[in-house]
Amino acid sequence: MRLSAWPAVLSVAVLTACTASSNEVEPPEAQLFFPTGMALSPDESRLFIANANSDLHFNSGSINVIDLEKVSVTADAWIHRTGKDAPAGCTQDTDFSETAFCDASQYIDAAAGVRTGSFATAIGVQDKGDGNLRLLVPVRGDPSITWIEYDKASSSLRCSADTTGFALCDDAHRLLQLRNDSSLPALPSEPYDIHVDSGNQFAIVTHLTSGTVSLVDTPANGTPVLADAISGLFNADPDTNVVGATAVGGRTPGDPDGLVYVASRSENRIQTFGVVRQRDELPVLVPTTFFFLDGVGLNAGQSRDSRGIAFGDGGDRMYAINRRPPSLQVIDTSIGADGTPRHETLRATDICRQASKLVLADAGAGDHAYVSCFGDGSVFVIDPRSDLMVQRIVTVGRGPYDVVAAPSRRLLFVSNYLENTIAVIDLTPGAPTENQVVLRLGEPKKK
Repeated sequence: MRLSAWPAVLSVAVLTACTASSNEVEPPEAQLFFPTGMALSPDESRLFIANANSDLHFNSGSINVIDLEKVSVTADAWIHRTGKDAPAGCTQDTDFSETAFCDASQYIDAAAGVRTGSFATAIGVQDKGDGNLRLLVPVRGDPSITWIEYDKASSSLRCSADTTGFALCDDAHRLLQLRNDSSLPALPSEPYDIHVDSGNQFAIVTHLTSGTVSLVDTPANGTPVLADAISGLFNADPDTNVVGATAVGGRTPGDPDGLVYVASRSENRIQTFGVVRQRDELPVLVPTTFFFLDGVGLNAGQSRDSRGIAFGDGGDRMYAINRRPPSLQVIDTSIGADGTPRHETLRATDICRQASKLVLADAGAGDHAYVSCFGDGSVFVIDPRSDLMVQRIVTVGRGPYDVVAAPSRRLLFVSNYLENTIAVIDLTPGAPTENQVVLRLGEPKKK
């Protein structure tokens, strides 16, 4: 069902959208609190982190900007230390001697961050050229898709007329209504994951509890617009009666004819989309084919609750993580003789329960898959070239949520949602610290 055919819906949550007015409860500028989504700048110089403010202790969430050169210098000094002393601002972990705890504030550019609504879930990055970026952040508390400009010259984020630093994103930077038209439906609740195509200037957002998929027009030199949305794509889970769209990823970003893949919380179907533009009109979503993750599970077809999608081999391989049953599956998405992707399951392996996110990265030894395991406090390292062998299970902290890689720095970052830290894993092939947590940024929250 096209969302524009829906009746108008209420877009304000009684509690989660509320913010206090006192400056006394504003979040600190250089502190991690319930970190969720993360994203890298294309040049791997900055790491953007969404703080979800999940206990509503502060009057807003925030986006931190971390200087990765400073992190790299600390990691290198710690890895290649000659004595026992930790780098400045860090102490050695008493339980894991290879890890140093470091004060996160020494890496966060306090003046560069901004404040958002609470319960942000992910960050998408649009490359606007010349080093300038745009962040698009699904925020559950509003609900909104908040857009934020990153200016290379000032190395800072801006999402309001207030230029004093760490300002709250204003209403003009929160996409709340289809086509900015008050007579059309509001953005559905629970925006969850996001895929940004910088070349084609659009973003696609999934919705966790409605199964809706939203499309954002993101002109590099213009203002983003919530352009289209489609609902009714997935069936409800027969056991729980929930329905939802979860992971989203693009097969070949930048290709005008490329497909975007969306997974479901409630069934084992993967739906694909094209994005079509006609002259000066806003783009629209066009559902194309779909297929089923039927290679594993009871009765060879019960792989539900997909939480991560990534593509390798130039778009010819899709990797998908599922929670029921816990598995990583590899799908052949190469183009067949009929001109369409094959969508055939190649192989699969067991993984942890409550897998949250997935990233593919090549730090010098070929693509590897890294899966964050929320319930187990770990990251699974999987080699796709060796029949999906689990090479290592890395203990990273409590509640690991998102995982992003900086291959040129040979570092992996994991947001530990339940303890307010970022784990930094060394990816250097063959190093004594390969696939080990060398740093944890932030002070771990007590249980």
